Amino acid sequence: SSGINAEYGGGGSATLSMAYAGARFAFALLQAMNGAKNVVECSFVESDVTDLQFFSTPLLLGPNGVEQNLGMGTLIDFEQEALEAMKPELRGSIEKGIKFANE
Repeated sequence: SSGINAEYGGGGSATLSMAYAGARFAFALLQAMNGAKNVVECSFVESDVTDLQFFSTPLLLGPNGVEQNLGMGTLIDFEQEALEAMKPELRGSIEKGIKFANE
């Protein structure tokens, strides 16, 4: 990974992280679709967990793909404040992503 980071001027780690997350999710989904039980993986999906259109939460995967969004659980005040503080930036990123996908 350090060689790749050097090639990208230190910017390769985010790309590798996304690739790893995508591969991990794909492998987990294939396991679940082939009958493995209790397969849980986090992913950024369209959901109603927050007032944002998309959010990353643990998902229970099964033979039909996403069987259940497991949500976030109860947040303490500090976590709730942090969630509210980051929503404007995340909302903007979601809007950019939707616009990009529709172009």
